[in-house]
Amino acid sequence: MNRDNWGSNLVFFLLGAACGAAVALLYAPQEGEETRRFIGQKASEVKDKATEVTTNLTQAAKEKASMISDKMQDMVNRGQQAAGDSLNAAADQARTTANSIS
Repeated sequence: MNRDNWGSNLVFFLLGAACGAAVALLYAPQEGEETRRFIGQKASEVKDKATEVTTNLTQAAKEKASMISDKMQDMVNRGQQAAGDSLNAAADQARTTANSIS
């Protein structure tokens, strides 16, 4: 199973399980009111689980995005520092060359 799809696969599994349970209950020999109440409870549980999974996935995505942003900023800073160092070295070389000519 692809790690990126784990959360969505879990949500689909839970929804499928809830639908299967609802169909099984509709064919069970219970009173209609009791069956509707049970289906309502199970639907609420599935909704809560789906909300929890979605919240966890959102938090994980935010953490990954923050980590990537920090790494990119570090790379930009290192690139700017390297460019500045190269320019300073070139300027020093130009001054040395100019002083040796005069």
